[in-house]
Amino acid sequence: MGAPQRFGPPGRVQAVCMLLALALLASFAPVPVRGDAALPPSHLGVQLRASLGPAYLGASQSLGGGERDSVSGFGTGFNVALGAMVGERLALDMDLVLLRSADAEHGVLQDTTFSALHLGGGITYWLMPANVYVAASLGLARSSVEGNPVRLGVELPTGDASDLGAGVHLAAGKQWWVTRRVGLGATLSLLGSIANNPIGTRDSARLLFGTTLAFTASLH
Repeated sequence: MGAPQRFGPPGRVQAVCMLLALALLASFAPVPVRGDAALPPSHLGVQLRASLGPAYLGASQSLGGGERDSVSGFGTGFNVALGAMVGERLALDMDLVLLRSADAEHGVLQDTTFSALHLGGGITYWLMPANVYVAASLGLARSSVEGNPVRLGVELPTGDASDLGAGVHLAAGKQWWVTRRVGLGATLSLLGSIANNPIGTRDSARLLFGTTLAFTASLH
């Protein structure tokens, strides 16, 4: 038998194998087009926005005979919107708004708490590159008044909640980018609703208005 064939020194064979393995791995690796650091912040995919700040809300309704009942006060407003971008600047979202005043003024109740709730669906439109947005939603609304009754010789209820009604929520805000996906800013919003609130056996519409100036955090 002849001498065994040699394919070169072991170190050279190992080096060739390593090069072939690296070339194979490189063939499956994605080729980056641009680095993430070079990409500008943008509104993409799921959108989550939360706002919290001081608020004012008031409501009024007819008692009949030309008289009206009203309640108003300063408090806190909270809003959260969850949605998704359907275009470069347009998002569809669900909107939850809660306004609450723990020291509202009401004619027949003391230590009055007045709250308003809105749940709706709407849109958010971004004005770029200013990073300003406007939002609107329509949905269901309800309000309630709770407190200690004034002694008038008759027993007055301590709670007065309206039926479900219709509400509209409008907002405009400015955002500054903190990271490519997180923004902080400020929002001014308006809330309006109309809901039936019976007086005895007679239906009466409670008209509500609220406004909030809030700090806002967004996740994109």
